[in-house]
Amino acid sequence: MKFPFLLPLALLTTSALAAPLVKQTIATGLNDPMEIAIAPNGDFYVIEREGRVLRINPNTGGIFVIGTIKVHALRSTEPKSPIGREDGLLGIAIDPAFSTNQHIFLYYSAADKLENRLSRFTLKDGKIDSASELQLLIIPTERDQTATHQAGSLKFDSDGLLYLSTGDNTNPFASAGVAPIDDRDDKIFFDAQRTAGNTNDLRGKILRIKPTKTGYEIPQGNLFPKGTAKTRPEIYVMGCRNPFRISIDPKTKTLYWGEVGPDAQADGPKGPRGHDEVNQAKAAGNFGWPFVIANNKPYPIVDFSNNTIGQMTDPNSPKNPGKRNTGLTDLPPAQSAFIWYPYADSAEFPIIGKGGRNAMAGPIFYHEADRKFNILSKEDNKTLLNYDWMRGKIFKTKLTEDEKFEKMEILMEKIVHPMDLEMNKDGSLVLLEYGSDWYFNKNGSVSNLLPDDGNKPPTITIKATPDVANGYSVDKASDPEGKPMVVSWYVTEDTTERNLGTGSNIVLPAGKFQEIRAVAKDENGAIAIARISLTHASELKSLKLELGKTTQKPTFGDKLKYKVTAEQNPDPKNLSIRARYVPPTGHDSGGPKFEPEPAELAKANQCLACHQVDTTSVGPAYFDVAIKYRDQKDAKDYLVNKLKTGGSGVWGVVPMPPQAALKADDADRLVTAILELAHGANEVAGNLEGEITLPPKFNTELGGAWEISAEAAGYSPSKIRIPAK
Repeated sequence: MKFPFLLPLALLTTSALAAPLVKQTIATGLNDPMEIAIAPNGDFYVIEREGRVLRINPNTGGIFVIGTIKVHALRSTEPKSPIGREDGLLGIAIDPAFSTNQHIFLYYSAADKLENRLSRFTLKDGKIDSASELQLLIIPTERDQTATHQAGSLKFDSDGLLYLSTGDNTNPFASAGVAPIDDRDDKIFFDAQRTAGNTNDLRGKILRIKPTKTGYEIPQGNLFPKGTAKTRPEIYVMGCRNPFRISIDPKTKTLYWGEVGPDAQADGPKGPRGHDEVNQAKAAGNFGWPFVIANNKPYPIVDFSNNTIGQMTDPNSPKNPGKRNTGLTDLPPAQSAFIWYPYADSAEFPIIGKGGRNAMAGPIFYHEADRKFNILSKEDNKTLLNYDWMRGKIFKTKLTEDEKFEKMEILMEKIVHPMDLEMNKDGSLVLLEYGSDWYFNKNGSVSNLLPDDGNKPPTITIKATPDVANGYSVDKASDPEGKPMVVSWYVTEDTTERNLGTGSNIVLPAGKFQEIRAVAKDENGAIAIARISLTHASELKSLKLELGKTTQKPTFGDKLKYKVTAEQNPDPKNLSIRARYVPPTGHDSGGPKFEPEPAELAKANQCLACHQVDTTSVGPAYFDVAIKYRDQKDAKDYLVNKLKTGGSGVWGVVPMPPQAALKADDADRLVTAILELAHGANEVAGNLEGEITLPPKFNTELGGAWEISAEAAGYSPSKIRIPAK
């Protein structure tokens, strides 16, 4: 069928980009997607953080749930939990012989034990056979006290060796953004000497094994030969903080990975400011964490019990003096990062810019004249595609013949948290976008990135046909060049799909279907996909938040106009609008939170039985208390007295008993922590349309973002992030 020209598809480029690319979205509505793998037949396999494994047909947009792995993960039922916040289903790889053996490899946080597992599964009739699980590696983990950094990327090289990245499983929030090497007895979770710097521990590493029918073998060339005392032979690279995404050069087998770095804003006595890294390993090695960062900038050994600064690390001869170190004391020489950059402007790599950071490593581009697509020119042969999750950009880093850095340019930007980037066998790029928030996204997506050959993909939307039972029809459709196109209809039926034919409308046959799709294809093969869910089980109504236009980036104290709408508007008295400043630190708990010490103090004194930081319980949320009293001059004294004497009536009829056993110093610390929750945040309630004043300036780094959110009981929240001045 042929449709008239409506609107051209805008290229996702700017004049600053190195080369234009066209984005064709294949799948939408994914929930926190983590990693993608491409099967030999072209199908995409995607994992979601909370445990689903999906197969996606790139030709029809069909999304099929082929299994759900039982994982420990942060869930919306307890969104503020400090336990295992970065756990979940973390990595996926397709066996090189998948066409014949149907093996997939998954890395996940076990739900029944404190461990992460690398397991091989077999597909049976297109689904994961849970009974087929072969556990290859068991990595004990810790989840308490916001112990984070799990990494989890999986990749096969051309020799069939499997690489797995693991994070340092350490709390990074109590070390002032420098090296977390806290040796105190009660600070196990704050010590990366026990993991990343430990030659006898599999955390904070990139592991390399050779899978076999019944397990795995150790390949030649790993960092420590098998049998070396106080080491693990699976280690290929050690000294990693959070090596979140890895890639392997298909020709040279050189390993690349993005390393998410620490948060210190400036150099100081306890070490250098934080940097993210893109690393390159042509051979096994030690990349230094937690004793060096960036281009081998060293950290001193700090005694956290008295803040004494000890011996500075020698990058050529680093040592691990940690008392929880079960491995070697003398470590291999530290290797410099390939690319490194702080929150501020980078002197060495200025094109990267400044702001939040979360480095990732993507594929290596080689120009092949006989391939269907070449997303870069012949002059860009041998180029690393690295990207940044926070900054939403893909960079092309040209390499010399001997794999040294030559130059870097921006390839693409304005991406919604790029989570994975893979090169398809036809030369196109496959982009996995995580979604707009840090957790509980429902807008993750998979897209093809293609070179701009002058032919733009068509556009299409569909709707239920009025007055036609089970009828669906094209709402709007166009081809930018005004050329003919064909619309084909599909329905999802469990793990398969059914082609219902072509045309401008269709009537569903009898059956139990999950989704209907229309695929518009032009005469050059470019496609667009529209979909409507046929399942509506217990989904919350959605809020739509709109912000008034601003002429410049807003800053502290500015006013922003907002408007909230919904298909059925909420009762305004149940609606709250929040403005929250998100610093460019690369870490975001999803809302206000206590630092570890006041959190432990509140827990030890049973405060959390009646109060939560950001959720109303039988008592008010601590955040609401902070907002209410932050402008009151005697707020601290008033609230300390309230703790001691108790009371009722301010927040409801439930009385607060006096906390007579709370020590004066502890009461002071707890109230201080409560009032600090209001730093960088403000809230208004009761109106669907109005104005919110951004909070006053507080002691924080600039260059972050404003998160404006609307929440109401019975509705899914709406959030918008905009750059801050």
